Amino acid sequence: MPAAAGSISIVALALFVLAACSTYLDARAEAALRDALVRVVGPAESYDVKVVGASADGSRFERVRFVGWRIARAKAPVVDRLELDLQGVVVDRREKALIAVAASRAELRLRGADLAGYLRQSGWIAEPSVVFSAPDRIAIAGTPQLGGIAVAIGEGAEFQGRLFASGSQLRLAVDRVRIGPSTAVPLLRAVIERAVNPLLDVSAYPLPAQIDAVEAGDGGLRIVTSGSRLPASAP
Repeated sequence: MPAAAGSISIVALALFVLAACSTYLDARAEAALRDALVRVVGPAESYDVKVVGASADGSRFERVRFVGWRIARAKAPVVDRLELDLQGVVVDRREKALIAVAASRAELRLRGADLAGYLRQSGWIAEPSVVFSAPDRIAIAGTPQLGGIAVAIGEGAEFQGRLFASGSQLRLAVDRVRIGPSTAVPLLRAVIERAVNPLLDVSAYPLPAQIDAVEAGDGGLRIVTSGSRLPASAP
């Protein structure tokens, strides 16, 4: 009986050690993955990462769920929220870099105020405001600028149009322009489209590869993306 009790204690201890090691490896794996994803996604206020099926060395993952808030990439509007689902992820832990992704899907949320801030930085419109409406409409109002100098117009300017996805870009097709109290000629629509487009372009980043859908509403803009410019597998 004492021998049996001793055997049970040894087994229990072994199971405890294995569980502790597994927890430690999972934590290491998530930390390695988080570092790699942050380098790809960009700086943000906060991130949350969940993994399923991590390898013992923390370099391969069956599935990854990544959520980030207030992501600020260079030459792009601030993304209020990003939900990223990945499959077949491979990470170079030493370089802290993603090296392969088998499948990728993401959902981005943009706020009108953040897109207005991005347009303000472009230098061609002062004090812009942005309003979204379903299903894919946008209205942008402000004061035009030439060479960084605001052009005084009594009632300001406003243009409206439809948002659409084109490969890796989010673009705007302008269908109405108002300058002061008057509706502008069609030629000005083309000039504005050339100045403002693309509103967002993901081609400079490993993830995602393309924009699949755009949905506008009172709460902001929802953008669905997929694909990756990384290899689908690694040796």
